[in-house]
Amino acid sequence: MRKTALLLCSIMLSSWFSAAWSQNDCKVLKPGIDSIYTGSCKKGLADGKGVASGIDNYTGEFKKGLPNGTGTYTWNTGEKYEGEWKKGLREGTGKYTVIYEGRDSVVTGIWQSDKYIGEESIPPFVIQYRSGISRVSCVRTGDQPFRVYYKFTRGGGTSEYTSPISDLLLQGSSGSESGSSNNFGFDTVTFPFEGKVKFSAPSAFSSQGSQSAVTLNYELNLVINQPGAWMVTIFY
Repeated sequence: MRKTALLLCSIMLSSWFSAAWSQNDCKVLKPGIDSIYTGSCKKGLADGKGVASGIDNYTGEFKKGLPNGTGTYTWNTGEKYEGEWKKGLREGTGKYTVIYEGRDSVVTGIWQSDKYIGEESIPPFVIQYRSGISRVSCVRTGDQPFRVYYKFTRGGGTSEYTSPISDLLLQGSSGSESGSSNNFGFDTVTFPFEGKVKFSAPSAFSSQGSQSAVTLNYELNLVINQPGAWMVTIFY
């Protein structure tokens, strides 16, 4: 019985020392709060909920050693930010409090890449106008390269059928026009990007190759605000 008790005690002490060592070895990668950390840890980095301090202090969620999720950061000057974080930067909605002339001045709104961009979020894209087009799908396919391409799909289905298109006109606020047999667009664009597409094609109710098909005119105007690689699918 005594041996069992000693064994259990040894296991508990071993677990405690292991946890303590893991805690002490857990790193925070954001300068200013990288001196002391207590909280959840994963693979040697702060991950989950925790508290970190240095010249500044942070309480909230972490991921891979950086503030990520929701949390409160307090600077040694007295300024404070309460809100959303991503990869160690303010990203999303939040409240920033700064002491100005002895009073608290509060700014609330949207942050992007650690910068305040306004009280309301800027949408990734805006469809300003469309005529004859049944639906538009705008998909951001990656961070790079900066480009906007268009793909055409007939009748609202999933199969591409671009051969009936004629009088295609593409206009873009920046970039160089490029494309292949099915995809058209602009490379090396700057954002926000303003695009206009105009083309003619037989009605979706017309049979392919029909001599009596009714030709319709289509138009799309849009603005894409978020930088990246975009594919815009036009269903007509």
